[in-house]
Amino acid sequence: MKTKQIQTTILLALTLAASATAAEYPDRPIRFVVPVAAGGTPDIIARVVAAELNKQMGQSVVVDNRAGANGVIGMQLMAKAAPDGYTIGYASVSALALNPGIRTNLPYDADKELQMVAQLVFGMHILTVTPLLPVKSVQELIDYAKHNPGKLSYGSSGSGSSQHVGMEMFKLMTDTQMVHVPYKAIQQAITEVIGGRVHVVGEVHE
Repeated sequence: MKTKQIQTTILLALTLAASATAAEYPDRPIRFVVPVAAGGTPDIIARVVAAELNKQMGQSVVVDNRAGANGVIGMQLMAKAAPDGYTIGYASVSALALNPGIRTNLPYDADKELQMVAQLVFGMHILTVTPLLPVKSVQELIDYAKHNPGKLSYGSSGSGSSQHVGMEMFKLMTDTQMVHVPYKAIQQAITEVIGGRVHVVGEVHE
């Protein structure tokens, strides 16, 4: 079941030292930090980009997955890396916009410590339910949730993630109640929905 399409901004964060020159760079492997677990859509996109950069730059670009805390762990690693051009990264709207809006103690400042250089993809939220739930449409899900307040659960990749915020908006718009179950990675939430242990997930597909 598909909800309305939204724009998901995915950006490549890159820090370059002012002293680096085209003739010198790159002379060693480049680390590509991805602040989500391996196997998800951002990881796949990053690996495709890394492979192409490898071809064009003639240097290894190594994907480094640093999942956890809704991208905070990986984003902090990017922000605090030496500004020499050998650490680049993938950042989602959650890491760049949602986290600063809902957290007061972020260990990074994306505006001051990172340089955004490319938008990679657009995406949409897909509303998915477990096959064990007796609903076949969004309206049937809304009706079921209203008749069973607080008995349905939905998964996300963590508090403050786009899946979390999207589902909370869905609840407000439909006047329904569902319990949030955060996971370290969206793949875990999807697995739980397939198995029927969680009822709903609002995935982001790029």
